[in-house]
Amino acid sequence: MNNYMKAVLRILILTFIFSANNIAGKDIYFNFDYALFKGEGETSVLEFYYSVNQNSLKHETGDNGFEGAAMIEINILDIATNEFIISNSYKTPSLLKDTSKNAATQKLVGQINYILKPGKYKLKITGSDFNHPENRDVLETDINVNPIENSSLSLSDIELSTMIKKSDNTSSIFYKNTLDVIPNPSGLFGMNLTDMYYYVEIYGLLPENISEKYLIKYSVLNVNNEELISKVKSAERSSPDRVDYGKISIDSLTSGTYLFKITVNDTARLVTKSTEKKFYVFNIGKEQVNTGDADDFLRSEFAGKSSKDVEDEFSKMSYIMTSQQINNFKDLKNLEEKRKFLFLFWKSKEYASGTPYVKLKSDYFTRVKEADSKFKESFKEGWKSDRGRIYIVYGKPDDIDNFPFQAATKSYQIWRYNAVEGGGECVFIELQPGTDVYWLVNSTFRNELRNDNWESQLVQ
Repeated sequence: MNNYMKAVLRILILTFIFSANNIAGKDIYFNFDYALFKGEGETSVLEFYYSVNQNSLKHETGDNGFEGAAMIEINILDIATNEFIISNSYKTPSLLKDTSKNAATQKLVGQINYILKPGKYKLKITGSDFNHPENRDVLETDINVNPIENSSLSLSDIELSTMIKKSDNTSSIFYKNTLDVIPNPSGLFGMNLTDMYYYVEIYGLLPENISEKYLIKYSVLNVNNEELISKVKSAERSSPDRVDYGKISIDSLTSGTYLFKITVNDTARLVTKSTEKKFYVFNIGKEQVNTGDADDFLRSEFAGKSSKDVEDEFSKMSYIMTSQQINNFKDLKNLEEKRKFLFLFWKSKEYASGTPYVKLKSDYFTRVKEADSKFKESFKEGWKSDRGRIYIVYGKPDDIDNFPFQAATKSYQIWRYNAVEGGGECVFIELQPGTDVYWLVNSTFRNELRNDNWESQLVQ
């Protein structure tokens, strides 16, 4: 791709994102994650992580500046007894000195720990805006807590982190095993986060389970399970359990979804144990972008769309794109940039309308499917026909007047809309009798064909 088109793409993306930062009432977006570690006896420690962008919270004038807060509600159900063993709420304050764009780009990050016995649980976490509780985000998932015993080699879950450093601040919510581990609940890296920190615990490092010397391998895999980054280090057995942490440089990775895998390998005894964690990379040049949009993109259907699906959706979206947007898309050569283009197009529609882009897109393509079924012509797909286009853009008409073929006139239809542009109509004529191909000959809507003398085309 030439430098000009790169600049066009970046300007388009930043335009969409700038609009997002200036639209009030955007739904709140929380990131949730968790990891299980060995506890005392047979118990496990569930570490629950959360984050939210400060600019998605409503702030009100207070004594110390602009004050807001995030509310976290956690409910854990024991599936075996069908009883809630945990039902708690937590408030995380957010304080801004001013409400400028730069002042509200940081994330509130928190961590809450629980002790759980072995069993199966249902976890429900609700994050909401304390000053605007209608804005909320929910995660529901099942958790299996298995007993961790030293009778066999095992690994904890991986905690992905934005920073790990030595610390003696035992009062920090992020403190464990002499370390301050700042979680990254979104699993999102790239932009200014070019190093991915990780924390894992290894259990059962006993003579009967593993040799005195063994290997730990760190791998980054793509969605096709191809190894992109790999490093191996030697380790020695010194205690039954081991804390292992470090960082992986991911600045060479393009935007996408990846898997981080940690493997303990004893080649002498042919013992192998591994654990893995999904993460995401989002990069568009060197510009700063809205991390909420980055999160959305990487978790959206667009991130994994095939080239065929991208091109198909683009062709069917051309009815609601400007000519400049169409030209910009056609000039893009990279599949990843085309995916982002379509995602940001729908996000811009969300910001403008206040309706979630998922619903906007679903409604649009429902109309495409219906139009394709209703208005198929001899040599043309239904969505490409004149009636199909009008149906897709303006929706189902409130009334349709059908005028079949007469001796003196051709067949025609008049579609009437009550709510579009204050009310209007579209007229279609079967210009070549017997073909069932109806052409738009007149419309009262802006930017559509207008011909007040359309009735002259009815004459046989």
